[in-house]
Amino acid sequence: MKLIRKIYNAAKFMVIPCCLLTGCNYLDVIPPAQADFEDTMKDQNAVEDFLFTCYGYVPRIQPYDFNAVEQSADEIIAPKDWNDYPQQMSWGTISASTYIGWGNGTSSDDFGLWISGYNWIGYVHHFLSLIDELNPVGVTQEDKEQYKAECWFLEAYYHFKLLQGLGPIPLITEKVDPNITNNEIPGRSHFDYCVDYIVAKLDTAAKILPPVRDDQDLGRASSTICKALKARVLLCAASPLWNGSFPNKNWKNINYETPGYGKELVSSEYSREKWERALTACQEAIAAADAAGYELFDIETADRLAELDGIGLPYVPGRDQDNDENNLFKRRVRMYQYMYTAHEGMGNKEMIWGVRINSESNNGGEAMDARLPAKVVKKSDGQYVGGWSGFAPTLNAVKHFYTDNGKLPELDPTFYEESDWYKRLDETKSSPELSEDQLDSKDVTNDIIKFHAGREARFYAWIAYDGCEYAQKINDGNQLWLNLKNSYTNGWNQNNSRNCAGTGYISKKFVDPNIRITKSGQRTYRAARRPLIRLAELYLNIAECYAALDMVPEALDNLNVIRRRAGFDDLTQADLTQEMTLTDWIRNERFVELYEEGFRYYDIRRWMIAPEVLKAGVRYGLNGLPENPTFEEFNTPTLINQPFKWDERLYLLPVPTRQGLDELYSNPQLVQAPGY
Repeated sequence: MKLIRKIYNAAKFMVIPCCLLTGCNYLDVIPPAQADFEDTMKDQNAVEDFLFTCYGYVPRIQPYDFNAVEQSADEIIAPKDWNDYPQQMSWGTISASTYIGWGNGTSSDDFGLWISGYNWIGYVHHFLSLIDELNPVGVTQEDKEQYKAECWFLEAYYHFKLLQGLGPIPLITEKVDPNITNNEIPGRSHFDYCVDYIVAKLDTAAKILPPVRDDQDLGRASSTICKALKARVLLCAASPLWNGSFPNKNWKNINYETPGYGKELVSSEYSREKWERALTACQEAIAAADAAGYELFDIETADRLAELDGIGLPYVPGRDQDNDENNLFKRRVRMYQYMYTAHEGMGNKEMIWGVRINSESNNGGEAMDARLPAKVVKKSDGQYVGGWSGFAPTLNAVKHFYTDNGKLPELDPTFYEESDWYKRLDETKSSPELSEDQLDSKDVTNDIIKFHAGREARFYAWIAYDGCEYAQKINDGNQLWLNLKNSYTNGWNQNNSRNCAGTGYISKKFVDPNIRITKSGQRTYRAARRPLIRLAELYLNIAECYAALDMVPEALDNLNVIRRRAGFDDLTQADLTQEMTLTDWIRNERFVELYEEGFRYYDIRRWMIAPEVLKAGVRYGLNGLPENPTFEEFNTPTLINQPFKWDERLYLLPVPTRQGLDELYSNPQLVQAPGY
């Protein structure tokens, strides 16, 4: 944990001031010259401080910030007035000249990718250029090899993040000569060439790095991380977007050629071998994770943590009776709540690579504010403290979560008829009177609808809905019951319209079950280690590869590993129908299990289903924007009032091009992404 803090603080305090001294384009991939720069390699402590600085982009280039473009998929929406990158991406207004003032948690203004990505690659290369040249005190040759392997991993990771967002990219393979001319700067390399370069770096690093890190070195690269990332890279490369189906067949380089590929940027022919290569990588990744001792997070581990925290079983509608079946289900819900705040040192063996994100601290930060309801505690002075109610799941997202039978609500014959979904669960009850001068009490559970009963454990762990228990101690040691129809408490209020998206839902994924806000406004909670790689992803990756290669039993075996943890019966070939094919099951399981972890943005693009799920007129919520709506008004599926649309150019982000930041002018070898 000490290392994680050092990496986080290095990113926050060391790298940013240096980066601000560089020019605002990717030509400046060399850290600024300093008279005493060799002091960064004078001894082992200095070397490791420099190395940890090279990790500084990791907590910044991740999908969890409230203004990250990955938040623009169909899982959640944010308030219309925020007008950040997620909104501009989902509205189709993002452009090469877009300027908001930050991006992905960085001080950069280019979606947090292009400029920052290449600058951090520059830091990595500068470290590599010095480690052999200088002779730091106390650093052995074995140490040097370890440090270099970590840098090769970081170089691969940073290039892959650029590749995911921008498609074929210029590869910067070594420290750049300060005297390089514009004509010598590389243009975009073919996508497959980029993949091979990244994979080679990961392979080389994996041969040197240890399979797992001790607690004091959490966050540092390992061979298991390298192999898991390699599997993700090759899965991406085998997917339809990059495996013969790229929509713009005429997109090519003009002045630059990739060795062996000429001016072509994306292959136009399908290759089964790409899936086979991805499968092999996935098999190696799971084998490595197993050998290193990684396991799926389990109920027993969560139970131990809950006992230490004094967190009881959560409220689940329809499971009031105290019996073994209901208690096991509630323990499973609590397990999923603890999955992200239980660190490796607390017995979480699922986290292969995790990170503390830049916009969240132990007891504050924008990442938490975006999730918390508007009013959580009434302070001693009569004022309320809370969050932004900003991350609002869509009704479409909620439909992806299964029933407690492991089936989609519309395909489960034992679930309520769709015509009854939005009716009161207990029709003998009625809505309580609106609380005007205090928070709502448990009687708001009277308004829970049938659609929110009989659902799976992950739904209750991660989705906050009208009438639910948000958390057990958050209200100064008491439960917080949500009334999203009440404009005096947690509902939409025209006096604070900026901070409520009004879909009838709030995300509570990554919220510590033991969070508490006192009447003085002080927060205490355990900040989540956000997963960059966790074991569940590896099983879903390999299931997808098996399915693509028509290896159905093997695909089901790996998919069922995740479903068993969720409490479902195994799927068999009899469950594969026209309504729910093997591919449908795998893709839906990725939606739910990896919900809000940044995968959906890239999944819907690489599968090329974005035109269907991101187009105008398909994203719905409940009717949460009127002030104090009736039960019936609120529980009406309503088209979300934002100008969502899909455009083919949105498969890729553009290279930033505007006055003062014209990358295309600076590099005559470079071509813009299609449509920009």
